[in-house]
Amino acid sequence: MNAFQIKILAIVTMIIDHVGLFFFPHISIFRIIGRLSFPLFAWLIANGAQHTHNIGNYLTRLFLFAMIAQLPFLFANRLIDPYFSGLNVLCTLFFGLLAIAFIQRTDNWAKWLIITVLCSSMAELLQTDYGGLGVAMIVLFYVFFNNFEFLVLAQIVLFFIPFILFPQNFINLFDSLGLFSLIFIRFYNNQAGPSAKYLFYIFYPLQYVIYYFIFLKF
Repeated sequence: MNAFQIKILAIVTMIIDHVGLFFFPHISIFRIIGRLSFPLFAWLIANGAQHTHNIGNYLTRLFLFAMIAQLPFLFANRLIDPYFSGLNVLCTLFFGLLAIAFIQRTDNWAKWLIITVLCSSMAELLQTDYGGLGVAMIVLFYVFFNNFEFLVLAQIVLFFIPFILFPQNFINLFDSLGLFSLIFIRFYNNQAGPSAKYLFYIFYPLQYVIYYFIFLKF
């Protein structure tokens, strides 16, 4: 699979997840399939960081579209929860890429850990979608990008740490289904595929506008 195909898979599983969230909340298969989406996007950020010629421009693009997406994200989610106040997933991807940008400036593993903890803490504090674990996932995908065996081990540990620490929280175990995304990542062929730089950035806020009006109509 090339990067474009993985991006399409991530978008499709995201749509399935959100359709389940907004319109079929009692049918779990939508959310189960949707668990594949974020890990794929997290890997795509790590992949982009590996190949970009200007990580500053990459960060700026993520930040700008995160701001654009926030109001549609907020309004749509408040149809389900009137008190919802979190930040959208592009903010999580931004903090993950920000951590990578700092990591690229040093070869000190201790500093990598500190950087990751700081960026993860910011995501938790600001209540971004997938929070600190999402940021850590992105960093681990980047650090072990060229070692698939270590990458798999790192992601398994990351997914199951919250469940081990808080065994009463079965949501964390449910999220661990995202590990199946590693099957698709394993078949990455190091090819970019068709250029679609802005596909996800445009579609992400647009989908929430569509969900919002459909939800109001029905």
